[in-house]
Amino acid sequence: MGRRQRFSKGQRRMLLGLLAAVCLALGAFVVGMSVLGKESEPVRGANAPEVAGTPELANGTLLEARARADGLAARSAVEKQAAEQETAEQAAAEQAAAEQETAEQAAAEQAAAEQAAEQAAAEQAAAEQAAAEQAAARRAERQESRAAEQTAPATAIPTDTTMYLTVPNLGLQDIPVVEGTTEASLSAGAGHLSGSGYPWVEGSNTYIAGHRIGYPGTMSDRVFYSLPNLAAGDEILLTDSLGQTYTYAVSEILEVPITDLSVTNPVPGRDVVSLQTCIENFGDYWTEGPNWNVRYVVRADRVS
Repeated sequence: MGRRQRFSKGQRRMLLGLLAAVCLALGAFVVGMSVLGKESEPVRGANAPEVAGTPELANGTLLEARARADGLAARSAVEKQAAEQETAEQAAAEQAAAEQETAEQAAAEQAAAEQAAEQAAAEQAAAEQAAAEQAAARRAERQESRAAEQTAPATAIPTDTTMYLTVPNLGLQDIPVVEGTTEASLSAGAGHLSGSGYPWVEGSNTYIAGHRIGYPGTMSDRVFYSLPNLAAGDEILLTDSLGQTYTYAVSEILEVPITDLSVTNPVPGRDVVSLQTCIENFGDYWTEGPNWNVRYVVRADRVS
């Protein structure tokens, strides 16, 4: 017979179960310790006095920060200096440009002033030359006049004061001018105002009156109707009873009240003839009466 078994089947099962439980417990313990050990490492690392234990690391970080700050400050100072230098250069350039512009403007003004002075001098020289030429012309004219006076025959004085009036631009030809301004005198053609001058007397204002309307069938019929049509420069001729002709050129147009007799007076320094008629009112040349409130006078200076 063989050796008798030491453990029964039930005991073996119990032993196996116990071993399994022990193994499980041991495995759980190992796993738990492993987990706990991993979680506690950061805590141990945090509690380790690494920073306090390495002051050179902290000082290095501080020095690096200071060096960086000093570099930034130095760069800022350089940039500031460069900016200030650029501003100064720009200001200097602007000032130089302004001075240049001022100098150019002053030069232009001086050139303009010199040109104006030259032009003024040229104008003055031209004016002086023109004045000299005019004076020479006047001297020559006076000399010619004196020579003509010396050579020309003296004007004969007629005993008959009847004259004959010709005004080419009005179509008047040899209109009789008799002495006086009565209706009888005016009916004969035109009348010479007694007391006024004669063309053969130097410095005279030969004053002649005539009707605007006049009398049909006589020489007075509308004899001076067109007198307002005369203009400056128009020719007027008077011929005396000896056949001597005096030529005048229109120089003035006068409108005066019928009470103003100053227009009949001599004009100082001039030989003139005055042709007078009547108009209805100032500026009204073509209304045919009935009042005839204004004297219309055409004055002409003798030219030969």
